[in-house]
Amino acid sequence: MIAPIAGAPEGVLAFRAVGKVDAADYENVLTPAIEAAAAEQGKIRFVFELGPEFDGYSAGAAWEDLKLWTPHLRSWERCAVVTDKGWIKDAIRVFRVVMPGEVKVFAAGELDAALAWAAGKA
Repeated sequence: MIAPIAGAPEGVLAFRAVGKVDAADYENVLTPAIEAAAAEQGKIRFVFELGPEFDGYSAGAAWEDLKLWTPHLRSWERCAVVTDKGWIKDAIRVFRVVMPGEVKVFAAGELDAALAWAAGKA
């Protein structure tokens, strides 16, 4: 499941993954939020927290994740990922070179720092 994180700074989309994330989470939550931010603000500043309660992605969710970036490549400004999961950090390290905008990984417990960075305040 993907749920919004309350209290995000203005102009920052912030979400938390809990349990197993599937394609419907992208289709019903993330994709509409990304589309709206790109249309209304022309830029996307995004924080995604994958904490200890995150159990992984379904195959469909992994595909939706790849599709999430491409329609608005020039709109992505900053993407902060908050996690202590090694495989997520490794994947970001590998794919960072093809990901649009700035991408930064924050350790679990650094959500406030990630939100501030995404907002351009850090």
